Amino acid sequence: MYSPKVLEHFRNPHNKGKLEDADAIGKVGNPICGDIMHIYIKVKDNKIADIGWETMGCAAAIATSSMITELAKGKTLDEAMKITRNDVAEALEGLPPIKMHCSNLAADALHKAIENYRKGKKEGETKEEVVEQFMKIPGVDKKTAEALWDAGFISIDELKRTSMPELTKLRDLDEKLLRKIKEYVDNQDS
Repeated sequence: MYSPKVLEHFRNPHNKGKLEDADAIGKVGNPICGDIMHIYIKVKDNKIADIGWETMGCAAAIATSSMITELAKGKTLDEAMKITRNDVAEALEGLPPIKMHCSNLAADALHKAIENYRKGKKEGETKEEVVEQFMKIPGVDKKTAEALWDAGFISIDELKRTSMPELTKLRDLDEKLLRKIKEYVDNQDS
């Protein structure tokens, strides 16, 4: 059951839409549930002057996208980087446990947009850059790295955030290799 605040942000989302003149974009997703979030930020004087979002997902995904923009707008980049998934869930007066991953995605998308802005990249890494990162994982060849990308993983962090039971749902990849990949990424520093 959703809180009244979740339903409010689902039915009347705030700051919805793509910012055509965004300085940076944070794209994250959960390949298993299919939720995808894009957070767009416009930065002025080291503050988030404007923010927008596009999300494909459930009511909780839409509500958390809306809420993260409310929490971040007007904040400095450092302040916005401190917004956590718990902050999002608390501002929405709670989320069902099965939907907490949505608040993770919202916070992660905001943080990714800020990281991309600070790196001077509008949209983050390209497919080629991510495949190259995946190939640094022991046992991962180019074919496996591309399969991970094609399954919707756009970073090592997304592999870290995905549970082993969720990973084993990827039928195109060997479960033993997936376990080795998961063990490796979980033991890496962010």
